[in-house]
Amino acid sequence: MNVNRYDVNYNEIISTDEIELILARYNIGKKPLAKLLGWGETTIIRYLEGDIPTLEYSNKLKSILYEPEFYYAILINRKEVLTKVAYRKSKKAVIGIILSSKLNAVAYYIVNKANADISPIYVQYLIYYTQAFSLALYDREMFEEDMQININQVPYLKLYNHMRKVGVYTLDISDNMLSAEDRLLIDAIYDSFTWYGPKALQKLVYSERIMMKISRDRNNDKIISKVTLKAYFNEVLRKYDINEISEIWKYPDIRIPKLR
Repeated sequence: MNVNRYDVNYNEIISTDEIELILARYNIGKKPLAKLLGWGETTIIRYLEGDIPTLEYSNKLKSILYEPEFYYAILINRKEVLTKVAYRKSKKAVIGIILSSKLNAVAYYIVNKANADISPIYVQYLIYYTQAFSLALYDREMFEEDMQININQVPYLKLYNHMRKVGVYTLDISDNMLSAEDRLLIDAIYDSFTWYGPKALQKLVYSERIMMKISRDRNNDKIISKVTLKAYFNEVLRKYDINEISEIWKYPDIRIPKLR
């Protein structure tokens, strides 16, 4: 079954195939999953045998299936109801799913650097600048997603909404999730931009956005394409004499005070 978290009908009752998929994806047993959710031990077993869950219970199971971050939050907060072995196995499975997206891997690398003491919106701006300087300095995308244009002024809205929903947690990220070059760039972005608060970065991102051409993706959503982002930040490199990642700090240090 193809799992797409963004195209889920929460008005339909979850199927037994979807419940089986939860167990397989997160490497969790029927009784442990029921315990994790605070339900009766045989609840999941009964659903698999044909009992129909209420819409409330169905939607919780769908959120778990299609939003691994939601499942991770439940797992962390209720780990005491599982055996240590069951907890470790399921945690490894869900982290692998979350970090299968390069965008998520970058985001949670940043969250880990901040020891989770960081807001979802602040993570957004640091992800955005990581992508922008990767395109300009390395001539390659850090991740495939394009910057989105929306009323929230959030570059990567779906990830932002997930972090707002489930909270910000550290994740165990192995070294092979990101290359050494990736980590060095993210570190440089973090060190250069975290001198400034989210309001300053919001103004900076907005001032850049209004100078860029808006495109449409295949779903007809408004975006700033990576080609446009790269062109803009190539000019940033030239104007602020940035030739390597150790000089990225020049851009926020010079530009942000002028925004006032």
